[in-house]
Amino acid sequence: MSVSPKNLGRPKQEDRVIPTKTHILNTAIQLFLQYSYKNTSMDEVALKCNITKATVYYYFKTKAELFTASVESLMTTVRQSSVKILSQHIPFQERLEQLIIVFTRATVDIDIHTFIREASSSLSEDQLKRIQASEDAMHDAIEACFAKEVENGVLPNKSTKFMAHLFLSLLNLSKFTDSNGQGFFNSLEETAHEITTFFWNGVHSSK
Repeated sequence: MSVSPKNLGRPKQEDRVIPTKTHILNTAIQLFLQYSYKNTSMDEVALKCNITKATVYYYFKTKAELFTASVESLMTTVRQSSVKILSQHIPFQERLEQLIIVFTRATVDIDIHTFIREASSSLSEDQLKRIQASEDAMHDAIEACFAKEVENGVLPNKSTKFMAHLFLSLLNLSKFTDSNGQGFFNSLEETAHEITTFFWNGVHSSK
């Protein structure tokens, strides 16, 4: 009996709880973040996933494609988690503080933009556009949460895009540490509170 080349490396999913493609993406993004795009190979992804390299190539034809899909998946996760936090039924300031805390703990050793920039020379124009689109979708989803609070009268009637991006810029300060490993404040919770208070007072006081 002959076997079609298209079936070589086709994964068996019967015994896997997480779909194989999702498992590959989750594993790949961890490796890319830890070792960089340049220092991560398809062989290492397959080994870490405990699958054959042919299975990885069944889903992703090149490392650049795997990287692009991994970043898209990461951005989707960040978007969904952010919206979930910002949609809770508690005061919006508390939601913002929670977002800072969760984001900082999840990305304390990650500089997303540097991570993407280091791989950009290996990506096609289309792949770079896909990554940018996934980042834009994340920002748009967060902005929509801010827009809802404007409608509810919680935030002032100002540019929601400006307010969302302003907050996200301030959020990145939560990861700052000096040469001694000391942040601006004694704890992440205090940092989150101070950043949110600064943002809150700023958007409400500006004319």
